[in-house]
Amino acid sequence: MDTALFRRLTAELVGTAILCLFGIGAAVSITASGTGPSGLLIVALAHGLALAVAIYAFGATSGGHFNPTVTLALASRGRFAWREVPAYLLAQLLGGILAAALVYAAYAGTAIDSGLGATTFGQDVGFGQALVAEAIGAFILVTAVFALAVSPTAPKGVAALGIGLALATQIMVFGPLTGASVNLARTLGPDTVLSLAGATVAWSQLILYLVAPLIGGLAAAFLHDGVTRRRRAVPEAATPKA
Repeated sequence: MDTALFRRLTAELVGTAILCLFGIGAAVSITASGTGPSGLLIVALAHGLALAVAIYAFGATSGGHFNPTVTLALASRGRFAWREVPAYLLAQLLGGILAAALVYAAYAGTAIDSGLGATTFGQDVGFGQALVAEAIGAFILVTAVFALAVSPTAPKGVAALGIGLALATQIMVFGPLTGASVNLARTLGPDTVLSLAGATVAWSQLILYLVAPLIGGLAAAFLHDGVTRRRRAVPEAATPKA
């Protein structure tokens, strides 16, 4: 592995860990403290601000994907090299697991009792509802990525904050339905650590958190390029940048 790729993968792992750590940590915190109706807002802002920080810190190195959905959406439109996709996905998934493990280390039994911020279907939420929620959430996130970080006409200096706010917004809307993950790393991390700790995990729902964000993310990528008439670009090592 060349040094440049190693640096990008490390940035993706650490950036994903930052996003997931503070997102998962906020979910555990509000459950443990019994926070009322404002809990959803706290979780949404924690995810959004953590993503913004991660993009500002590592976006110039790795492109600031921190989410398999974003990586695959960029690759589908020729804006990221397919040969590097598997390595990016692995780094992101490991970042999610690392984040969940760190929250568990900090909160111990409280984290398990709180469900470790795992993203699962809400009460009486069916597979179809969950599919729609996760797909739409991914759609708005990937639209923000293409509009604010990929487009040559994007305003300068606002990509990280704008993408973070897009993530926070969809959590505020769809959080009660699915946890509004739109990120396989965010879902797999808590599920893996909960399983290793002997807790019950809704593994049957994992396929939804894999498929639905891809549907929404790919739809956003193709629609954005179709509407704005952007041509497929030559893949760059780290697209987009913060």
